[in-house]
Amino acid sequence: PFVARFRDGHTSVDLALESDEMERYVRGGGRFFPLRVLILKGKLYAGEAALTETNIRKGDQILSLNGQSAATLIDQMKQMWSADGEPNAIATLQRLFSYSLWATYQWGSRVTIDYLQDGVAKKEMLEGLPKEAFLQLTFNSGATVRQLHLYPESSLAVVEINSYGNVEKTNLFIDSCFRVIKGQGIRHVALDLRKNGGGNSYIGDYFIAHLQKKPYNTVRSKTWHLSPMVMQLSEEHWLKRAIANSRKTYTQQGAFLVSPQFTPQQGATLKDSSLFVNANFYLFTGPRTYSSAHMTALAVKCGVLGTIIGQPTGERLNLTGEILTYAAPNSGIKIVLPVATYTTACGDGNQIGVQPDHLVETTIDD
Repeated sequence: PFVARFRDGHTSVDLALESDEMERYVRGGGRFFPLRVLILKGKLYAGEAALTETNIRKGDQILSLNGQSAATLIDQMKQMWSADGEPNAIATLQRLFSYSLWATYQWGSRVTIDYLQDGVAKKEMLEGLPKEAFLQLTFNSGATVRQLHLYPESSLAVVEINSYGNVEKTNLFIDSCFRVIKGQGIRHVALDLRKNGGGNSYIGDYFIAHLQKKPYNTVRSKTWHLSPMVMQLSEEHWLKRAIANSRKTYTQQGAFLVSPQFTPQQGATLKDSSLFVNANFYLFTGPRTYSSAHMTALAVKCGVLGTIIGQPTGERLNLTGEILTYAAPNSGIKIVLPVATYTTACGDGNQIGVQPDHLVETTIDD
């Protein structure tokens, strides 16, 4: 909770899934809460229960766990998650609900649930999952990170990318999507980043390059924070090399290295220029859209490159980045710290979330 008070999603405590505390819990027979959940307007609903037997159905409202009201649980547990604003904290709690129950209450092995099903109050005790199954449930192990969804009746292609990792593989996937899109003459293309927490922002630029040729920028300036922790890094560290390269054009102002004002630039270069498509571009966003995925939303908003649909992204327009991990000397707790800040190219930098052009609220069916 102390780190979460900085209200920055990049300033966070490592999950420590291999911590001594968790290993002691597991060795003692401890298990983890087996349901995914949806948190909607302060209420808690059951999600999928793919890894356990239960009478609870997706969409049932959870009233309490072990006698503690759902509202109280949500209010207490959301405070442990670093986030720029409450929607992103709720999105993180929703995704890491089982972990949060363990970290806050050491609950999971057996949890008594009071819930509503078709308006009828019911009660059930759920047995928890072993750690391996809990990790699969929490991190959706084995799930497809990248998918193409086609809706020919609407001449619509939706490209879902849930992580900006593995640049080469992801960009090959993007190219393969646009071969299909171009081959079928699809007129509407959407990029779905609602579950994307970031990675390498070049992936977003590469996607946009298939649909737009106009120059754009996401940020107006960048500032490196030359803290003692940064300056003590080896000269071979990737971050020190990046700072050394920035010194060629940036200006040092005390303990900060400040860039010149950035101007709109041409986007990424396609490997195959024939894959450029003249289609309407839509971007789907939500509170889990963060970091580099949030920067894609900034590009679309500031460059007026397409139509944003969904909910606001989870990050401030003036964002942080370029993270380091610091291990506290006594406890060994690992804290993730950003060492750069960026000034947005458009809008109010203090505002949380790139705002959609068309707001679509989350429903229980989601």
